[in-house]
Amino acid sequence: MGRRRALLALVVAFAFLSASCAPGGGPDVLEAPVSPEVAAAPTPSPQPSFVFAVKGDWGAGTPEQAAVTRSMCNVRESEPFDVVVTTGDNFYLPDGVATRQNYFLPEECLISWPGHQWRAVWGNHDLAGDSTATVLGSPERTYTWSIGSAQFFMLDSNRTADGPQQDWLAGELAASRAEVKIVVFHHPPFTVGLHENNLEAERRWVPLFEQHGVSLVLSGHNHGYEHAVVNGIDYVVSGGGGARVYPCVNDQPWLRVCLPVHHFLVVQVEGSAISVRAVGVSGEEIDSFVTGG
Repeated sequence: MGRRRALLALVVAFAFLSASCAPGGGPDVLEAPVSPEVAAAPTPSPQPSFVFAVKGDWGAGTPEQAAVTRSMCNVRESEPFDVVVTTGDNFYLPDGVATRQNYFLPEECLISWPGHQWRAVWGNHDLAGDSTATVLGSPERTYTWSIGSAQFFMLDSNRTADGPQQDWLAGELAASRAEVKIVVFHHPPFTVGLHENNLEAERRWVPLFEQHGVSLVLSGHNHGYEHAVVNGIDYVVSGGGGARVYPCVNDQPWLRVCLPVHHFLVVQVEGSAISVRAVGVSGEEIDSFVTGG
């Protein structure tokens, strides 16, 4: 009998231990806390690259204007762009007025492109008429717009000494979170052409460009192509869109290239990288550089 009781006790103890180890059985078991899954922060979607074109001092009704525009349309077949940025002096003869001769005929292949858009600034020749507003769609002399990773700041350099415009520029640059900041106006702060430097822009605006990380500054007024680098910022004069070209009359340590040629620019922006190509009337590349990135 004693052996039976001992055997029975062993069976009961084994059954108890088995039940304690089974899922949901026996006394509560303290388990190590499982950390809740932390949702990974969404990865920002990369901004798609985009291309835009640039020309200035262009609406002159000349064979050279028509040749530049044909070259732009040819390039657009392989590198599609909708936006054409102008650096001013958009209409000559008569100043500021779009006519059949200086606009509708020579620009036909551009303006008939579905989705075509102008983003223009006002040059000194544009003040005598209103076609930069009514035809090119730039009624404001100072404005900003964005595409992809870039924000553009369009200024009126006919009134560079204007305090409210300077305050606007300082505020907009400070508030911008764009990877790429591009400034466009007509009278260049750094140039080696017939027209001298815009000293007011150099004094009032350039420090703001440097303070707020502007990547590229586009201007016109001197009729040719110039590329300068000043304190890490690339400055391009693109004034070879159709009016008679001007010579390069001096040299400066900040100058990279000066060419008295008719041309336009093809600019590609991808993230913070900017690729700039100057293209001649026959489609030939006359200069190129990459900045940012």
